[in-house]
This record gives sequence, structure tokens and C-alpha cells, in this order.
Amino acid sequence: MDNLESLFEKKQYDLIIKLTESSNDPKERFMRLSCFVILGKDKEALDEIETNQNILEKNYPQKLMKLHFELLLKNKLFDEAKIALKHYQDLPYISQEVEEFLRSIPERIDNEKNSKNKYYSIDEICETLEAESDSALIGEVLFSLKNYNLSQIIDSLKIFMKRNDVNPNFRTFAFITLIDNKFDGEIELLTRNGLKTLNPKNIMPPFSSNAFNQITKNIYLESNKNVTIQETALHLVNCYALDIYPDDLTIDSPENMSKAFIMIAKDYIKEDYDKSETNIVSLKEKIKSIIESTPAIKL
Repeated sequence: MDNLESLFEKKQYDLIIKLTESSNDPKERFMRLSCFVILGKDKEALDEIETNQNILEKNYPQKLMKLHFELLLKNKLFDEAKIALKHYQDLPYISQEVEEFLRSIPERIDNEKNSKNKYYSIDEICETLEAESDSALIGEVLFSLKNYNLSQIIDSLKIFMKRNDVNPNFRTFAFITLIDNKFDGEIELLTRNGLKTLNPKNIMPPFSSNAFNQITKNIYLESNKNVTIQETALHLVNCYALDIYPDDLTIDSPENMSKAFIMIAKDYIKEDYDKSETNIVSLKEKIKSIIESTPAIKL
């Protein structure tokens, strides 16, 4: 379990899913479920709950209920949500907090069913961006911003992008939202290298540079058709691109960087490799330290 927790902190969600496929350990099953949710694999997450509901609800009832209803309502599975509610209501008493949570669900189901999209008021969005600490709610609000006029919430976004108490990737997502909307104006963004003043209109989105494309292409070519290494290395590139954004992805040649990402992938799955290329090993450690210094998003 300690190794899986370390992998979770390193954001190796796909690898955790592979490693826990046959596990009967409650902690590992819940970690597997959390990884599906973080990766946006809702169908797989719901299948995981259906297959392992007894063991999950016995050990993590409140966390399971929260994730289960979020998944069902997000995917507009309202009848399934009512069935799940009846199931959880029939369980033996767990806590007053759980009872209150379950009492709130019928209204949530009705509200979601009668609304085309989950709607947050401008005040709710601004309050979340400026002061909220719950990662799940912050994530929901950030990914709903495409439905709003950003001019109404730009002041709160500016505050959010300087908050040091939220996950760094959330600040990056907020900045990318401004890029997508071609926002033209100076913005202060708190990055891993400190506060930077940037104009989103002039910044290239992540995952779109020639260097990124070349690195990923090289990983496909050099991973020797080992799917686990390939997928892990590609996920690492995505993590690294977000972690350093908006700084330049290239700190060495794309060829050397792809070799370094493959080395890190092999580190995580404990596979030996040739360490004679000391320059690549040094590059690997530099990239790895950056990835691991960024905290995982915890729900």
C-alpha cells in the first residue's frame, strides 16, 4: 500500500489502476476508484463501484456515497441515483453526517434532473474561486467556466490564480481557460517559479508545442511496444507539461527528454535499465523531482 500511495502522490493513476486490478484490499480498491474519477473515466468508476460496492461501503461509506452520487448526477443517471439512494438508506446507521447527506440527495436529484446543466450563480463561482478549499468543488466550478461570461468573474479568477493554498494544476487550468477564451490583458499567475505577469492571448496552450509532439512521438518509437511503459511515460509528459506551464517544456533535446521519461516510467514499475548514459540519468532526476514536487489532486 505504501508503494501505491507513493505512486498516487506522483500522479501515476493509470499505473495504480493496472496494479490494483486483482486486489481485494479495501484501501487499494478505493484508491483505484479515485484514480478512475480523477482521470475522468466515469464508466469505469461506476463499474468499479458496482463490482466492489460491499467492500467499499463497509470501509469507506461516506466517501463512497459522495463519489457515487457525483458520478451518477454528472452523467444524468437519475433513475440509478434513486436506486442508489434507496440502497444507502437501507444500510445500518453510520453517522449523523451520513444521514444528513442522504437527506439532501432527493432535492439534488430533482434539481439536476430539471436543469440542462449544473448551474452556479456568479456569486457562488466567485466565492469558490476566492476562498473555497474543497478540491472537488473547485474542480467542478473550474470546468463549468466555459458556460459563463468570463468578464463577470475575471476579478475572482485573478485572485484564484495567485492563491497558494490550491493545487498548482488548478491555477494552470484557470489560466488555460483564459487562453481558450483569447483573453487579452495582463494576468498574474503563481507558478512554481514564482509570480509571473502574462497575457493569455500571447501564450501557447500546453500539449501543442512542437517539442511536446516530438517527445511523445519518440516515446511511442522507443518504448519497444511495452504498453505499460508507453502509457506511463506519456502520462508523465502530460504531468510535467502542466507542472512547468507556462515555462518552456524543453530543457534538453526531445530525444533525450523522451529517454528520460521512459526511465522514470521504468523506475515506477521497478524495471531495470541501462544507466550508462549519465546525462540522461541526470535529466531524468531533474524531471522526476519537478513532477513529484507537485501535489496530487485529492478528492
